[in-house]
Amino acid sequence: MIDSLKNVLALSCILLMGCVPSSDLVSADGGPDWVNGEPANYPNAAYVYATGAASSPELAKDRALGNLAKIFELRIRESSTTTQDVQTSESNGVESVQSSARIASKVNVHTDKMIKGARIAEQWQNPDELTHFALAVLDRAQAGNNIRGEINRLDRETAFIMASADTRQDPLQKVADLQNAINMQQQRDSLQKTLKIIDLQGRGKPSAWSLSALAEQQDQALRSLDIMGSVTADSVGELDKVLQAAMANAGFTHSSTNPDYILSAAVETQDAVKKEGWYWQRGMLSVDLSDAKGTVLGNRSWPFKVSATQRQQLNARMQTAIDRTLKKELKTTVLGFATGDQ
Repeated sequence: MIDSLKNVLALSCILLMGCVPSSDLVSADGGPDWVNGEPANYPNAAYVYATGAASSPELAKDRALGNLAKIFELRIRESSTTTQDVQTSESNGVESVQSSARIASKVNVHTDKMIKGARIAEQWQNPDELTHFALAVLDRAQAGNNIRGEINRLDRETAFIMASADTRQDPLQKVADLQNAINMQQQRDSLQKTLKIIDLQGRGKPSAWSLSALAEQQDQALRSLDIMGSVTADSVGELDKVLQAAMANAGFTHSSTNPDYILSAAVETQDAVKKEGWYWQRGMLSVDLSDAKGTVLGNRSWPFKVSATQRQQLNARMQTAIDRTLKKELKTTVLGFATGDQ
């Protein structure tokens, strides 16, 4: 909640005061006004603006446009070089792997249509530091029109999706429709917040759909799914119990002898190895969802690695890791199967 408030305050600062939080901005005595403050030729009342600084004029322009796009919470598609930092941590013998990406941004910036009409208004080079600065501007009226156009598109697509959901006989397809509608309205909600800041009078465009109401409809559709859990392989034991608990936690039910869907789970492990007084074991959990005809609708796998000072502790620790993962990710995994994202 605090982080969200900080983000809103930062965005408000950018749009209302014209300050762009960027390490690129430097003090430049004798430079144009927009390097350190509001550009007189492009006042905040009429324009949204951002600056960029770099060692070359082209990169400075790209950074200015990129900073302008960040104001609208849009994705900037950049040619970039990515390296992965992988860190491992261990808790009670269960190893987790986390990766983070460092993206070295290059200059080939492609802005979204949301900032259509943005342009580089001015450029300047600091003669002492040889740093190039660029000012990107976008007329507020144009920005408002761009946002309203995107909001209208999202509303049209949401209306089409909801009409389709109302006619669905297959509850899983209805779940997928509702997820797509939620995704659309989440995008719209972000644009609505931005529009209310772009418009200095704080005017937005209310939605005909409530995100909380859509989420409740989806939960009802999920609860109507008749899914039977099935274990096809279990080398650690208790997988059926773990699977049933995770399904109940996700809100899935099974009430008939002829279920609409079967959620199959399997765990396979490698032989344990001993290293420096510790036993280590790797395993793989796989789940897939199939319909009554046996058609597989989606599948997903998770790797695990556990350790213990005693061999007989390995199965219990693998069970704990699997239980934790299924309870956390089973619902979103099935949603991914429904929408085709998994």
